[in-house]
Amino acid sequence: MKKLVKSLKQDGSFESQWGTFFKHIIEFEDGMIAEYLSKTETQNKFIIGKDTEVELTSREYNGKTINKVKPVSPDFKPSNNYSNNQSNNSNVQELIVKQNALTNACNIVGESDIAKILDIADAFKEWVLNDVKPTKTKSNDLPF
Repeated sequence: MKKLVKSLKQDGSFESQWGTFFKHIIEFEDGMIAEYLSKTETQNKFIIGKDTEVELTSREYNGKTINKVKPVSPDFKPSNNYSNNQSNNSNVQELIVKQNALTNACNIVGESDIAKILDIADAFKEWVLNDVKPTKTKSNDLPF
């Protein structure tokens, strides 16, 4: 969502297991006030008078609602990234399954019979990706 920055001020720093963080309090034009944590003392993600695409989260702490804000990079929006790469992710998963199937087929057959390795690997892949259980035949001699 886009928010127009009305004011901002630095509100101290603290040490964590990831190093020093600087806390900034940001007030938006709609009245919402939120915290932003930065690794640098002078942050450049929020500029007074500028609309900024943000991701907001809220949590309760000691009976008080604390709003956290972080900028959303125009190059990475989780919802767009997921939908654009869904088919890509599916292909990557299939490649991983095929590689795993080949490794396990080699463990069963050894290295001498490539055709048998590929048959068994294909049977493993089909079972993992399509839930097609292989049937034991003399040609595939599967151990299950």
